[in-house]
Amino acid sequence: MSSPFVYEEPLKPPEQLADRVAELALLRERAGETRNSRLEGPRRYGKTSLLKAALDAADKDGFVPIYVNFLGVLSTADVTDRIERAYREQLDGPLKQWFAGIVSTLRPRLKATPGGVGVEISPETQTPALLDRLSLPRRLQERHGRQCAIAFDEFQDVVRVSDALAGTMRSELEQHGSAAGYIFSGSHPGLMRDLFSDRRHAFFAQAKPIPLPRLGSEDLADYIGARFQHGGRDAGEALELLLRTADGHPQRAMLFAHQLYEQTKRGNPASTDEWVKAYAAATLDATSEVQAAWDSWNNSERRIMAVVATRTTPLQGRVAQDEFGISKTGGNLLTISGLEREGQLVSDDTTRTGWRVVDPLLEQWLANGRAWPGSR
Repeated sequence: MSSPFVYEEPLKPPEQLADRVAELALLRERAGETRNSRLEGPRRYGKTSLLKAALDAADKDGFVPIYVNFLGVLSTADVTDRIERAYREQLDGPLKQWFAGIVSTLRPRLKATPGGVGVEISPETQTPALLDRLSLPRRLQERHGRQCAIAFDEFQDVVRVSDALAGTMRSELEQHGSAAGYIFSGSHPGLMRDLFSDRRHAFFAQAKPIPLPRLGSEDLADYIGARFQHGGRDAGEALELLLRTADGHPQRAMLFAHQLYEQTKRGNPASTDEWVKAYAAATLDATSEVQAAWDSWNNSERRIMAVVATRTTPLQGRVAQDEFGISKTGGNLLTISGLEREGQLVSDDTTRTGWRVVDPLLEQWLANGRAWPGSR
């Protein structure tokens, strides 16, 4: 039997979601009231999996679920295309027929080039075309009496196109009333927070933040243990080591569980030996990723991350200065703020710095002098 633990992509079906019971219930409630929400958390904390679970719940409640991923959009035309494609691919039955009819009445995303050969993107048609696609929930409600639950994932990339684009989108979405409830999510915590919390941005105060904390050890133990049992395996004493090492990180917990499952034979509870092999396989999987993160930081960021990874070294002190090169002058708070905005650090009152590295594997690699424990 293949491993039941998915760690490389969002979970499907939604029933595989680990914990997040309270967050899912709140999203379902707010979608049912057509009130907007936004997920708040670092990368790989299961936001996309939770979005899709919330849409699945909304579907069961009679709503029309639509998921739009804006990752990598570069223009208004890109945003328009993603929205239209989502409706075309995700509607079914009578609603799919309705879409086929109404889409021909919408203003085109492109216009014919002179002479009628080929098409070109026309700036004067981009905004009207986008507004037409954004208005689909209102039109659907008017025609069929149905409400939509819509998830906009990687929404920070819309803002990266331009602030004006975000303002254009809000101008239509704020007219939807009971036609649709929106859930916004993105992988850049700082940009997402700014967009909804800064008065200078178009979506200020337009969605309730729903924070995603680390997963609880008890819930993870139940989730992992049950799937081992279903596969005729026993996580044994290795489960405690797994939970301690994952430190509540959703994706890393699934990575460790997958590797441990692969190392565990039927009828033999996993021991420390199986865990050591599983951990080595997980670090091999993560090596290029943590090295890429290190390569992307400047020297100030590298020093801060290295100190924070120890958890026991205060930023203000001789050890930080002598062993890590931390400057006595200002600038540390600005560097920390930037790393927090990128989702590399989160506040943690239990550490000497008041911060913690989000990714436990990255933390272990940094704390061990940019090498994996046991590799030297």
